[in-house]
Amino acid sequence: MTDTDRAWTPSIGLLANQAFSGSRWKGVDAWRAAAEAGASWISVTEEAHGMPGERRRQLAEDAEKAGTPILITGCHAFGLSDPRDAVREFNLEWAKKQLDLTVEWGARRMKILLGEWIWRGMWPNALQWQLEVDTLRRLCAYAERREVVLSIELEPLGNSFVNDPHSLDRMLADVGSPALLANVDTSHMAVRGTPAAELARLAGRIDSIDFSDSNGKFHEHLPPGAGVADLAAFAGELVSDVASRDALLAVEVGPFNEPERAYELVRASVTATRELFTAARRNRTDGPDHADGAVSGTPEGRRG
Repeated sequence: MTDTDRAWTPSIGLLANQAFSGSRWKGVDAWRAAAEAGASWISVTEEAHGMPGERRRQLAEDAEKAGTPILITGCHAFGLSDPRDAVREFNLEWAKKQLDLTVEWGARRMKILLGEWIWRGMWPNALQWQLEVDTLRRLCAYAERREVVLSIELEPLGNSFVNDPHSLDRMLADVGSPALLANVDTSHMAVRGTPAAELARLAGRIDSIDFSDSNGKFHEHLPPGAGVADLAAFAGELVSDVASRDALLAVEVGPFNEPERAYELVRASVTATRELFTAARRNRTDGPDHADGAVSGTPEGRRG
């Protein structure tokens, strides 16, 4: 996206179960609270493997009752690069079941969390990388048939193969599937010390975003304004680099040290995120002299 008249105006979602973890808001009550706090949709990570049909239907009904449609799901695919054939095949089938559940819930996006760091250093890096690529190609072929878009999340770990825009760019190129795009997690990038400008490498291929602040030292998802990440810079870059006008922007915060404040902190986080992206779009249209990157109502909650 490059034309001003096609500027991205995202609806804001929430990783609701994570945000309300440990609080009095549970299940459908957490999803209703997400809607009341300003989220238009939710991202859900539920394990499809062994989930009874009744439970699958109940979660879909809960989302409908709460007024928060499920637009994207998460899949922990930690064994796609395992050197053992049986483990890779199990994880591929696991991911396919997650994808089927995604379709069943009416969503058309699934975020993949890779786990290649588990064996990195024990097995040759080149072997693991190629096994990851080969297995992802097979998963992407299945996703294409089911009309689902996959996105790979870059992780904050030093021993992860995909932990910055450069390595994510390489993975997308090596897999070479139109069904595979990028997920950007701003907190993860801040932990790695990766500036927002590096996202230009992924321009046109960012399909989903997990937006939060960071302490800049270790893996933690803080409300905007409660950490050290330059979120105005991230928002400014992302409004130009997303793959399409329906790219997904999710607030990812929590779990909180003070779970009783979860609703308050979620509401402030959604509001701050909306303000940051509104300012970024205005800056993109009017130029930097007219931008206002300030965040009002900055929350203080953190976990740590």
